[in-house]
Amino acid sequence: MNERETKLLAVQQADFVLYDALLFLDTHPECAQALEYYKNARLTYQQAASEYESLYGPLSRRSAGGHASFNWLSQPMPWEKEA
Repeated sequence: MNERETKLLAVQQADFVLYDALLFLDTHPECAQALEYYKNARLTYQQAASEYESLYGPLSRRSAGGHASFNWLSQPMPWEKEA
């Protein structure tokens, strides 16, 4: 696994943890410990996503908004990766 794949995996893992914490909060909205966990998970996700995007470009349309031009085509498509 190369560096790009490792950083993308970190983003995906952080996103999973964030979403899981959000689902828990849906059923336990008064749990202060869960809310604190969610806040930490959100920070971890934001840091991982920011690091990835600073090196490899936007992960989604939302994060592409601040760029002068879209650079989706400047990188190989997922199916064009070397095996």
